Amino acid sequence: LLEDDFQFTFCEGCRQESPNLKLLTCLHTLCLDCLSENQLIGQCPVCQTAIPQASGILDKDNLLFTNLQAKLKVYKKIVDGVDLVCDNCKKDGEFWCSECKEFLCIKCFEAHQRYLKRESHEAKRVTDIRAGSAKDFLEGTRTTGNLSCSNPNHKSQTV
Repeated sequence: LLEDDFQFTFCEGCRQESPNLKLLTCLHTLCLDCLSENQLIGQCPVCQTAIPQASGILDKDNLLFTNLQAKLKVYKKIVDGVDLVCDNCKKDGEFWCSECKEFLCIKCFEAHQRYLKRESHEAKRVTDIRAGSAKDFLEGTRTTGNLSCSNPNHKSQTV
């Protein structure tokens, strides 16, 4: 069900989830494997628009899709209950803060609320997130245009 709702975040060539989605000049998104295959043909597999060989656009990550994929990965982790540990002390993670992008145990959650509540950090209980839908989770993590760079050397830098 989750995959059906978010098919648009997959590669438009192979229809698979990929951490390296590239944005073409025609605004279609391909993974590196499909891009390599179709660069030889010279056309986008979706609309047959020519893929410019020398254009820097092929180096452009599709940051919107990459960030959506990262958020959906967290949601899947919460739903599956896999590796939910506090990012601070490694105890059971019972809360998720979408601003900090961290799981929190009860003790760290209390400290978080005390020090960051005034800064609009609202950590939510994992069980409440699990009871909702992926769309609800994405809505709750929406910020005003803050996309993170997908380059691992630019970790947690906002675009």
